Amino acid sequence: MESLLRPLLDAPAPLVYLVCGLVIMAETALLPGIVLPTLSTLLLMGMLVQRGTLTWWLALPIAVVAAVAGDQLGYLEGRMWGPKLRTSRVARRIGTERWNKAEATVARYGIPAVIIGRCLAGIRTLVPRVAGSSGLPYRRFLAGSCGAAVLWAGVELSAGQFTGWVAL
Repeated sequence: MESLLRPLLDAPAPLVYLVCGLVIMAETALLPGIVLPTLSTLLLMGMLVQRGTLTWWLALPIAVVAAVAGDQLGYLEGRMWGPKLRTSRVARRIGTERWNKAEATVARYGIPAVIIGRCLAGIRTLVPRVAGSSGLPYRRFLAGSCGAAVLWAGVELSAGQFTGWVAL
């Protein structure tokens, strides 16, 4: 496993920040991003903080900004192409009934639904699109997205830092 991580472990910190930020952003910005390893990316960043390669006070804002940026692109996609998303291959796999239920849940609960959605793998990629297509006001979505990104990135980076400490 270490041989797979060696390029990132030996890379200069700015490159690691860039690669990790792009992976985190792409997860929600791109619908196929559902398969990207963002949890592993945040854990790795936390371990690199423990090793001294990265700093906590730069890793956290980069992860938060990347997550929020990806969410905004997903929300925009949902707002602009909501009806078309319902007929996409992914939406057909989800099913009309579940899609409708997801839209109703996001519209009803707003910010808490966005926060919970950020913390659930797989759902995290779809929530911004559902929020956009459901008509959730942008300000409420943005508030939920920012709060969720801080919570999610902070917990995962801390877990990575702790596991890095334990592994030493």
